[in-house]
Amino acid sequence: MIREEPSVKIGLIQERIASSLGFHISYRKAWKSKQKAIVRVFGDWDESYAFLPRWLDYMLLFSPGSAYKLDVNEHRIDGRLDGSHKVFKRVFWTFKQCCDAFNYCKPMLQIDGTHLYGKYRRTLMIATAVDGNNYVLPVAFAVVSCENIDNWSWFLAMLRIHVTQKDGICLISDRHAGYTTSRLDFDAGLEKFKESSPQIAAWIDRIPKEKWSISYDAEGRRFGHMTTNLSECVNKVLKGARNLPITSLVRITYARLNEYFLAHGQEAREEMDKGNRFAKVFWVEYVKNQQNAATHFVTSYDRQKTRFEVQESYNQRTHRGGKKWWVSLQDRACQCGEFTAFRYPCSHVIAACKSVNHDPLQYIDPAYSASYQCQVYSGQWYPIGNEDFIPPSQGPTILPDVSLRRKKGRPRSTRIRNEMDQREGVSQQVRCGYCRVVGHDRRRCPSRLQGN
Repeated sequence: MIREEPSVKIGLIQERIASSLGFHISYRKAWKSKQKAIVRVFGDWDESYAFLPRWLDYMLLFSPGSAYKLDVNEHRIDGRLDGSHKVFKRVFWTFKQCCDAFNYCKPMLQIDGTHLYGKYRRTLMIATAVDGNNYVLPVAFAVVSCENIDNWSWFLAMLRIHVTQKDGICLISDRHAGYTTSRLDFDAGLEKFKESSPQIAAWIDRIPKEKWSISYDAEGRRFGHMTTNLSECVNKVLKGARNLPITSLVRITYARLNEYFLAHGQEAREEMDKGNRFAKVFWVEYVKNQQNAATHFVTSYDRQKTRFEVQESYNQRTHRGGKKWWVSLQDRACQCGEFTAFRYPCSHVIAACKSVNHDPLQYIDPAYSASYQCQVYSGQWYPIGNEDFIPPSQGPTILPDVSLRRKKGRPRSTRIRNEMDQREGVSQQVRCGYCRVVGHDRRRCPSRLQGN
């Protein structure tokens, strides 16, 4: 069970033992059994740190061009320096196949962190790219002590050194979204929202709009993406990996990415064989824009036929539509904002192109093309095979940081807070889960206690 699904719930283990053996064991006993099974299948937690540099060096033989960076601290015994041992601090790794794939993805990286489970408190940092089909693709990883300025700065520096040196890459961290693409609609909605409280208005005015609103993304670097897809990445590529010793975690990223490349590469080739020129998920949205464009009315405003005014038809049933927008084909812009935000023609641009016999497909970003989709997953992976052939380490033995050994009780959050996480001056009050009244919790609820 643990080999197939390391993240299996303790309750499921209890149920499986009860149904197969007829014994009902406690939660704690099931939890301890799971930890022992993980050690038996995936190796000892402490020994895994010592094996990590050996495995990473061996991996480079099968994935030339990949990279890793292992940072360690000095180890001292009774105040004296121990040169034969080092204490693990953090590790970064990336695979050449993923770095090459990024060249054909949308030019942006989404970064986020998630807690690791097990014997030691650690955080997994992940940088993901997004292809033309909106599939997330992990391109780099790091295991650090926690999310803080030092670790994030180090992770970003590793991305710049080992993943991409391109300028103009959009970097997205996890913030709440401002999804409307029209500045007119956005500004109107924002002003209405700010009317609810002077404190809210002052708080939100301190945050630059380009950090959280698509409509103020003047260069379309976000491709319409506002927040990270960490949960999707974990579910598709790293499911169960957060429960494993560190070398097994790194090892599983190699194996899972191979599976990911094979599956999506096959899908991309099948679309190409069908004669499709663009990514499937993107094309569904484009066809919707084509259908809407058929109901628009277009007026040309210059002899070169690059500036237009496009009016939407009014829908009597939904009471929507009827708005006018300017379109500039020369500037690749539409007043609605979608053309800039998503980097493919909105319905207004399509209508303008059709009115002057221009091909709207020429305005689609190459990242959405089927050929780019094939290139993303063209990287070749090779089996590492029997790890008994890994040579012994010639350097100091890597030890875990015992100060990060997990203790009993619920761990305290180490997530970096920012402007979007909480409003200044607004306290986080406890609300009862039984009567929904603020000021006490469920255990101390008067209504529940009186009912008992």
